[in-house]
Amino acid sequence: MKKLLFVALLMPASMWAFQKTTAAKPAPQPAKTGGVVTLICHLYGTHGSADSVYLYEDLGLAKRVVARAGKSGADSAYVLTAPMGVARFYSVGANEQSTAKVILGEEKQVVMWGNTEFMHKARTVNSPANKAMETLQEQLSQFTTEAAQVRSQFNRSSGTARTTMEANVTKFGQRKTHFLDSMKVANPLLWRVACLQLTPDFIGQEGPEADFYAKNYFNFANLSDKAYEQIPDVYNAFNAFIAMQLQLGVQHEKAIKLAEEQLAKIPAASPTYRMALGGIISALKANNSPQYPAEAQKYIELYVSKNLGEIPAMQMELQKASTFMTGYEAPELAGMTPDSAQYSLKQLRGKIVLIDFWASWCGPCRKENPNVLVNYNKYHDKGFDILGVSLDREVNAWRNAIKQDGLPWHHISDLKGWQSAHAALYSVTSIPQTVLIDQRGNIIARNLRGEQLGAKLEELLGGK
Repeated sequence: MKKLLFVALLMPASMWAFQKTTAAKPAPQPAKTGGVVTLICHLYGTHGSADSVYLYEDLGLAKRVVARAGKSGADSAYVLTAPMGVARFYSVGANEQSTAKVILGEEKQVVMWGNTEFMHKARTVNSPANKAMETLQEQLSQFTTEAAQVRSQFNRSSGTARTTMEANVTKFGQRKTHFLDSMKVANPLLWRVACLQLTPDFIGQEGPEADFYAKNYFNFANLSDKAYEQIPDVYNAFNAFIAMQLQLGVQHEKAIKLAEEQLAKIPAASPTYRMALGGIISALKANNSPQYPAEAQKYIELYVSKNLGEIPAMQMELQKASTFMTGYEAPELAGMTPDSAQYSLKQLRGKIVLIDFWASWCGPCRKENPNVLVNYNKYHDKGFDILGVSLDREVNAWRNAIKQDGLPWHHISDLKGWQSAHAALYSVTSIPQTVLIDQRGNIIARNLRGEQLGAKLEELLGGK
């Protein structure tokens, strides 16, 4: 029978000292509401064009600006304010891409030092709340490191040594649980963070590891708890859950289904749900998942009316991503023709169309043109057409190449070279590149050339 064991680590003395010290203290009392708390940021690395620092409320893919500040005072610090009240998480930085997590609410003043380009290394001073957060992250890192060591030792053990290791693993699991119990008493805010970052560990001789984590990954966290609406780590936890499932070989569609089972535990209208869904989407995008467009579209539809700045960027990213996905509609292309008229992709609707990204100065493109021409001549009367999209800058070079190579199909260009909006829309970073679309404008395949293109056209049009 399969044996599933929750693995924790033998915590160093500093860990137990933290628990004994903090557990003995009464839980901090919330500060009175109605005032403000001040965050004084001594930050370096800001460029001339980035003369402001922002305080954000994190919602996963979205960040809501809470406060903004320019340099002030003799020491050129950035002074930000937030409402006084129950301690909660914010992030701070000169932009959304580089931010530092900070706890504000109960302490009247918090001072931070850091570099705006490396905000993850920023540190606070004279702030017990933020020092506790930094200490927790160090402890969780130790758990992760030592868990790998324990797992390796267990897997190498056998005989009586295996029996001893099983007993030790059980003790480790008990200590992990005790650590979380102590955190729950000492610091409920950070306890919820720890419950998301610490997961049960699988050690056993039978059964798929992926199945174990599918069922137990969130065992320590009550995702329906309303307090998780204020915990940005929800986003990271769901991101990590999807990433782990994919790394363990789970099919993308199944990984989505497993994540949705966890999402079902969260009120759909809550910020927790928004963060969790954002984490799923981020992991799918990072893993080039074919499921990414559908999940991103789901997010857009849910939050377009509650846009916090992320929706337009997602719509653009989704449009780019869809150009690599078969079955998705090809984004519209329109531009200047060689005779200075206008032409668009939609004018070819009803035909099988090859979108051909090329340029007069591209040797491989010019070498491929005769192959493309053969297919054009063979299948044009059967409903095949081509839209050449040039990355040229010089109009005469473009026109001359079309004439020299004898390319009778439609051509457009914005004459911006690698800054072409057409290329950016289709995520073209090298040429030649092609996209084959069907009569309805949906993508059939990408980067078919030579014999591959001919074989596909024979399949689609040869019998007609």
